[in-house]
Amino acid sequence: MPTAKGRHAQKTGGQHKRPVIRGPRPAWVLAVAHALALGIALVLYALPHHVIPSVQESTGVVSSRQSIQRTAAPIVTSEATPEPVQMAAEPAADTEAEATPEPTPAPTEEPVGSFRNKFADKFTDGEVIRTHSEYRSANLYVTFQKKYFDELLSRVYFVDIYVADITCLRSALAQDKYGRGIKEWVTKAAKRHKAVATMNGDYFGSRDFGVVVRNGTLYREKKNIRDVAVLYWDGRFEIIPPEDFDAMTVMENGAYQCWHFGPRLLDDEGHAMTKFNADARMLKTHPRSAFGYFEPGHYCFVVVDGRHEESRGVDMVKLSALMEKLGCTAAYNLDGGQTSLLARYDTLWNRPSGGGKSTSDFIMVVDDVVN
Repeated sequence: MPTAKGRHAQKTGGQHKRPVIRGPRPAWVLAVAHALALGIALVLYALPHHVIPSVQESTGVVSSRQSIQRTAAPIVTSEATPEPVQMAAEPAADTEAEATPEPTPAPTEEPVGSFRNKFADKFTDGEVIRTHSEYRSANLYVTFQKKYFDELLSRVYFVDIYVADITCLRSALAQDKYGRGIKEWVTKAAKRHKAVATMNGDYFGSRDFGVVVRNGTLYREKKNIRDVAVLYWDGRFEIIPPEDFDAMTVMENGAYQCWHFGPRLLDDEGHAMTKFNADARMLKTHPRSAFGYFEPGHYCFVVVDGRHEESRGVDMVKLSALMEKLGCTAAYNLDGGQTSLLARYDTLWNRPSGGGKSTSDFIMVVDDVVN
């Protein structure tokens, strides 16, 4: 009877098979394998972050007008220069004294975030004027200007905004939902909210870091690596370096909106800058979106077309100089490139690069006051 070794030899023709020793794989095979592995990893990362929408909850922390401790003097409603006070002669002892005049009522102090009296000449008594170049009502005075700057080789869209109440300038979330991978086209959001002007925000939904405050609600409190822009309920606007920013502090101080993108575009005196808190890629020539601040109640949207033969776009130095030229006292760079979008009413006004793309959030002007 054949042994196990003999049976194995019969099956193999009497010879033992030797293990096959393979040589090193060609370099191109290894490169392809590594590329495929990297591609699979990127797809697995991108699916939950950019493809599969994920609705999330806010932190539950909110601010309100009452968060602001008002210390400014009441706003005087009349701009007319008062007549000099004439001192009356003291009446004679035997002359009957005149009746004491009624005291002049003190100017009514406006609620926090109201600029109705401050810019009374900008608003109507209720009439709505709507054209391609202007929108004017009891709550808004908005003008639309488009100009080609030869020195920039670019088209610039400028929306000058006066609001009677801070809530006429607000943020909107794509599909009115907060989360990752939730996006919407600018004109669709503008139409749903009946907005007068709508610009893209900071596209927070494309990343999982940085603070997110929208209309007084703190949605996300994570590490900030870029300058943070803060708009308060009383209309003030400031830009805080990431190392100095604390979400709970600004919420306690009445933060109404916080955007995390940047960088800041003007120094503390409102002058153009040449050095910025941004990487080299962000500083190059691109289509741009920027938020400008003049004073509480007066703001602007600025969008620069780019990546076209007739409109190149601008680098950060030129954008900074442009914001100073427009008269802003503070300005902040928002997401750019294909995301630079601007709608006039519910129609796309600018010509975005590559036709533009949907995004996670918007800044808009609406003819509606929220009390």
